[in-house]
Amino acid sequence: MKYFTKKIIAVLLTVMLTGITVLHVSGDQTIKVNAAQTFKVHFIDVGAADGALLQYGEGENAKYALIDSGAYSYETTDHDTIDVSDRVHQYLLDHGVKHLEFVVLTHPHGDHIGGMKKILEDKNITIDTIYGNPLEFEYLESSEDKEKQTEETARWTAFDTQTYQTFKKKLEKRNSYKDASLHIQYVVPQAGTSVKLGEAVMTFYGPLDNTYRYGRAQDAPNLNTRQVNKYSIVTRIVYGSNSFLMTGDAQQETIKKIVARGYDLSAQVLKQPHHGYQDVRLQDKPKGRYVYDSDHKYLIDRTGASIAIISNGYKNVNQTPESNVLRDLSGMDVYQTSDKGTIVVSSDGKNLSVSAQKGGNVPSHAGYVVKQKRTPLMQKVTVQANTKKKMTPLRSDASAAYQHYERKNIKIRISAQAKSFTNLKQIQYKFVKKGTSKGSVPYKTGTTLTLRDGMIGRVYVRFVTDAGIDEMQLSGIAVDKKAPTKTKIKVNRSGIKTLKTSTKTSYNKKIKKSAKFVFSASYGISGKSKTQYKIVPKGKKASKYRWKTANKITYKKKNKKVSIYARFIDKCGNITQRKSSGFYITK
Repeated sequence: MKYFTKKIIAVLLTVMLTGITVLHVSGDQTIKVNAAQTFKVHFIDVGAADGALLQYGEGENAKYALIDSGAYSYETTDHDTIDVSDRVHQYLLDHGVKHLEFVVLTHPHGDHIGGMKKILEDKNITIDTIYGNPLEFEYLESSEDKEKQTEETARWTAFDTQTYQTFKKKLEKRNSYKDASLHIQYVVPQAGTSVKLGEAVMTFYGPLDNTYRYGRAQDAPNLNTRQVNKYSIVTRIVYGSNSFLMTGDAQQETIKKIVARGYDLSAQVLKQPHHGYQDVRLQDKPKGRYVYDSDHKYLIDRTGASIAIISNGYKNVNQTPESNVLRDLSGMDVYQTSDKGTIVVSSDGKNLSVSAQKGGNVPSHAGYVVKQKRTPLMQKVTVQANTKKKMTPLRSDASAAYQHYERKNIKIRISAQAKSFTNLKQIQYKFVKKGTSKGSVPYKTGTTLTLRDGMIGRVYVRFVTDAGIDEMQLSGIAVDKKAPTKTKIKVNRSGIKTLKTSTKTSYNKKIKKSAKFVFSASYGISGKSKTQYKIVPKGKKASKYRWKTANKITYKKKNKKVSIYARFIDKCGNITQRKSSGFYITK
């Protein structure tokens, strides 16, 4: 152990004095790259844990690095324990990775360092440097009883889990081998410095100072666990004009300290912190109702990301991602390893592409249409239609009411401009009839469609890019050119008929006391808007009398010869008019 400690100190001094391993790069600088090379981040399916392989280039000349290494195991909602201890190691073997330029261990929790045991035991995989928090890691810890965890009782405590001890022993053993090629430098990086993988540049936003306040005790989470998460080393990777923000399990306090230092949190791809937990919840009260934001909204609002990756386990017992996190991520396309398997995001220095083990590049949760004129991948969406009301796009799962009722054919034209990091390959659409399952109708390629008489339903639109597929819908629409049929003026007295308004009226029907009239019709596909009536005396022009809205009336006025006019209006504005034969009321 003494030899190991001396070696660590020597390495740290070498880094500080020579600056060979670490370089400074401005956080918002666009890096000039060789267009022939591709940079990839493999978000490995490691269950309820984190493990991401960085790759620069292809074939024998490819360079690799790792951010976190997965867990030993995780538990499912069925209370099964899934062994994931070898997933990262096996992924390295499957991809022919024999050398890692560096490994970043964001913090010492077992679900981030558990997979290092297998990797360190494999002498066929060499590693130059491991970056992480100090090996003799201390944090503020309070009672193991969550209900008794308080700031006042928190004490500085050495982090000493069995998994962490195993990692340190395996690292010490590697550095005890006579073969120096197996030795690994362990470096605590200085915040603001950077390291290269090929031409991709990764900047460290930590470790920062260790003055994290204990607590924020709302909803009684395990504050000891959250306290260690605060030490997560956040990193930002830039390759050309593309950027990734890797966050470990960083908490809001971590991010606020990073912001206070002036570091750039913008990114096109966000690795969502802490597997989709909402962590400590913040209460606000917009528009008169209580809404709980996740602890990560502060970060999410600052990244401007279009793509979010959540590394979590299939049917994980904690049931992440939690709904509040997904709500806060609603402006992004979200991909989860729990249903997509391993997710690979690739960059050529300008454009991003996404490829998942399951389901291609269709996101787990499609981002909402933002401000009704854009999607996560589209900078601008334009919908033109010859409708009475302006047609605006909605998120794909919205349950909006039908808003467009037309008596003419509707031509819809869709155009869009992709964001700078992707290319729009195709626009697709489909018309789904009302009452039909959305999934049963295939998409067609095109930017224009025409809705004709008798069509009622919704239009769905997809924007297909290498970086993913965004979907939106238009509010419900009906095209109905036919006036209401089977119109009827029903009355509780015999002898009164329903007539066309052009029919000559006779007024010889005599009724005692009163008559009750009910107006009915078949309104076709668009449905009923309203029924109106007016009472027109004998010898008067019907046009001089105003319509009143009602489905039925009772007429009682004595000794006045009249006819009841009715008009039936559907939602598209089609009208059918009828009148009753004339009558008068006696005592």
